[in-house]
Amino acid sequence: MSKFFRAVSQDYARSMVTGLIAVLIVVPLTCVLIFVPLVLVQRFDLGIWVLVVGGALYLLIMIGGGWGAVGWTLLRRKRWLDSVFVPLGLAGRGYMLTGRQYQGVVEEREVTVRFYRGPTLDLHVSTPLQTRVGIGSRSQVGLAVAGMFNRQPMEFADPGMDAFSIFPLDEDWTRSLLAHPQARRLLLRLMTAGDSWALMQQVHLKPGAFYLRLYRNKNLFKYSIAPDEARQWLDDLIALARIAEGLPAPQVTDEETPTEQLVRSGRITSIVWIVFALAFGIPLCLLTIGGAIVFLVSIR
Repeated sequence: MSKFFRAVSQDYARSMVTGLIAVLIVVPLTCVLIFVPLVLVQRFDLGIWVLVVGGALYLLIMIGGGWGAVGWTLLRRKRWLDSVFVPLGLAGRGYMLTGRQYQGVVEEREVTVRFYRGPTLDLHVSTPLQTRVGIGSRSQVGLAVAGMFNRQPMEFADPGMDAFSIFPLDEDWTRSLLAHPQARRLLLRLMTAGDSWALMQQVHLKPGAFYLRLYRNKNLFKYSIAPDEARQWLDDLIALARIAEGLPAPQVTDEETPTEQLVRSGRITSIVWIVFALAFGIPLCLLTIGGAIVFLVSIR
């Protein structure tokens, strides 16, 4: 099974499990706190307070319990990621809505780590190089998508690299990098990073940074990163950057796109929070006001 279809099937499996758990929680609560009070009011002519109390408890459990579960999950993830990346000399903070970002300077290089929905881990190491190279696992789906954008992988006669698709901006410079034995060893090791859980591994060079991306989960739910693994990935990226910088400068260069600049600056997190507040805050306020009006009318 290709990685693409495996990722899709895992998404469906997670959705089914999550949906089943939700049904097992929501249906009993709805029966006990909504339908039972409604039957009691109709049969025994009880006051509307029975419905109000039942509905209030239902909303409290559903909303409060849901946010409580999210908060507990985020706190547990924060503690885990802090234990992995803070010892590397990086400072952590929130990223997007549910992710984490770690930044610092290691061996005179700016290092940025982002963990966010996917699950996705991006490990960035700064470099003065201003070109692009993308390396990922070779697949028919990936080649088809690349073909839609008129991009074809570079041909490279090395049996050890046959499993990968390589998309360079400067093909000659990329060949020089891959011809370096130590660079090839580093790339091969990085392309197996997080192999116990990561479904897809990619190594990229973009203007200003080398980065490793671990994407998706080959397991149903479980994934983990050990501190020694993170240290090894960081060391390998730094070593790869040094080798690349020691080569003659690439002749075909590029600059950061506006999107890349926005992500690097960290302002995207503020934008996401503003959108979230507008999308959920305004409806919640209207719902609260409406509920208060109904409550005041009912007690008159």
